[in-house]
Amino acid sequence: MTQGCARLTSVGRRPDAPLERAFDAFGLTLAARQWGDPSGTPTFALHGWLDNANSFNRLAPQLPELNLIALDFAGHGWSAHRPAGMHYHPLANIQDVLAVADQLGWKQFNVIGHSMGAGIASELAGLFPERVLRAVLIDGFVATGGATVAERVDSNRAAVLRMLEASDRRPPIYQTLEDMVERVTQATDQSAAAARELVERGHKVVDGGYTWRTDPRIRFPTPLRIPTEQIDELMRRSTSPALLLVAREGDRWYRGEVERRQAHHPALTVVEMTGPHHIHLEPDFADEVARHTRAFLDLAN
Repeated sequence: MTQGCARLTSVGRRPDAPLERAFDAFGLTLAARQWGDPSGTPTFALHGWLDNANSFNRLAPQLPELNLIALDFAGHGWSAHRPAGMHYHPLANIQDVLAVADQLGWKQFNVIGHSMGAGIASELAGLFPERVLRAVLIDGFVATGGATVAERVDSNRAAVLRMLEASDRRPPIYQTLEDMVERVTQATDQSAAAARELVERGHKVVDGGYTWRTDPRIRFPTPLRIPTEQIDELMRRSTSPALLLVAREGDRWYRGEVERRQAHHPALTVVEMTGPHHIHLEPDFADEVARHTRAFLDLAN
């Protein structure tokens, strides 16, 4: 069923710090951070594209009743990269989440996802409704982004060609970590405070300075994206209540499909909030995300 076993590291850990975890799934080492009460409700926190488990550094401590594990998806953070020739695909991430859940003995669990992680969480809830208790989706959802059938076919071709043409080109080297933080703020709508959390876990030391730990292949086109009709069926099969927190100044690519998701999902609540895409990691907005999350998960005030 599931291969491998879970490991944990606590040497030198502060009492208030998350526990570093490592899981062996199908020969791949997946890193994670664990917050909260080990006897609390099992909960996965799933980060966004090119991010890592530090994405939940501000939200997770505000949910201490939960047994919360924030994974580094394969190719992100401290997790291993997928083997040569293997694409990064949502279905593989869903399989990894379930593999870790099986190792932990979690028959059912909550999922809290951001961006790509929210898309994965919403797809997971439709594929395996018997496993998901509740889903909190932060500025993201499984969606097509308006892509046509022809564009999907072209994307499949591009994904194969890009993998065949993959080179050994290395990511850029930065002299300081603050240079990396500045690059993130230039490329996204994140504040330096939010970017600094992600850079802390997302960098590695190399000759000449620092660079990204992230697998460059994550930027390759993703093949075999599911069409609208399949997403409709996933929504119909979803039985767990879901909360979608839409960041008003955040991502827009999925927004045009939210009403259709609501029309097919039996228990989807949508709340719009002022704030940027990484609303759960921003110091000015994380508390409000926590309040909505706590209320939805029926945690005491």
